[in-house]
Amino acid sequence: MGGSWGPILLIGVVILILVIWGIVVYNRLIKARNASKEALRGIDVALETRFDQIKAQADAASGIVQKEVDLILGTTALRTGRTISQLEVREKAELTAAMQEAEQQILQQAPPVPGAVASIEAYPDMNTYQNVELLQRTINEAEERLQAARRVYNRAATDYNTKRQVFPTVLISGMFGFQPHELFELTDQRKKEQYNLEGFLDS
Repeated sequence: MGGSWGPILLIGVVILILVIWGIVVYNRLIKARNASKEALRGIDVALETRFDQIKAQADAASGIVQKEVDLILGTTALRTGRTISQLEVREKAELTAAMQEAEQQILQQAPPVPGAVASIEAYPDMNTYQNVELLQRTINEAEERLQAARRVYNRAATDYNTKRQVFPTVLISGMFGFQPHELFELTDQRKKEQYNLEGFLDS
């Protein structure tokens, strides 16, 4: 009679081990997913800061530049009224490309040399060579912050994606619906599809 309990106890121990393993794996996946989401917020902060800077720079440059910047940024998902944090990762990458284009428009309107100051002297915030250099440094710093946030997020997302894909963890991730996180990849799409501003300034 006592020997019949042996298989039952063995099965019970196996089940208990599987339950404990499942809990440990689930918690690891949760931590990895949360770390990835937290890193993505760093990209959101960098994008929001950069967006605010571009708007301020465009206002300082001229009304014409402001129109061009509004047109460029208007081609992104922001035209739907969503905030940056509500955009998909792919849309954040597209927004980054649009902001790079907008920054180039601002720099092109700024005086490249001190002798060009007189041509836009109506806009005192942008009428010195020093201000142009400061603008370029601001753009570079914003780009560096965004790239740093991008690297942190991609590491966290890759770590999470790897953990959810390896066997036997994939059994738990599939069972509880752990979805993959998209990497923040910048492409050459902006170079392939230049924004068409022809005729815009005539309106």
